[in-house]
Amino acid sequence: MEIQGRRVTIYSTTESDFPNLIALWNDRHVMMWVGFPNGLGYNPEKIMDWYSKLQSNPDKHHLIVHTEGLGFCGEVYYDVDRIHGRAGLDIKFTPKAQGKGLATDALKTLIRFIFESEPGVVAVWTEPSKENVAAQKLYNRCGLKPKSSTLNKKQAFSYWELRREEWISA
Repeated sequence: MEIQGRRVTIYSTTESDFPNLIALWNDRHVMMWVGFPNGLGYNPEKIMDWYSKLQSNPDKHHLIVHTEGLGFCGEVYYDVDRIHGRAGLDIKFTPKAQGKGLATDALKTLIRFIFESEPGVVAVWTEPSKENVAAQKLYNRCGLKPKSSTLNKKQAFSYWELRREEWISA
């Protein structure tokens, strides 16, 4: 799968992306914002196990973000919860790709793709750390707003959501 944004291209993760993902997931500057201040400690064996599990679940979608000039920018991900009609979002960008508007383009492109291709999804959501102001600004630019959720059990995180009808009217 390949999705074209205004400035980025998003495509399904393949094994050729593993070196970039390992570097991203082991980067403490990236991972500290998601609760892993020392990175995840991924290696080729561990990422292959992760990829096999990903491939076996049709509701989990991991994609690579690429742009001309920079190449690999990072990752986007969504996980469809068919019971609640929601899709959980995740995004991580390399430091070299941050602060250029590329993450906004990537996340808006992903949200558009989800709402256009997943008719059972009525909302997209994420739970940024309360200290991650940059992520909260990103989610706000993409239409997500802080809301309360009975499904949100993590006190260290805030719940942000964009409902399909809000997206359509935007």
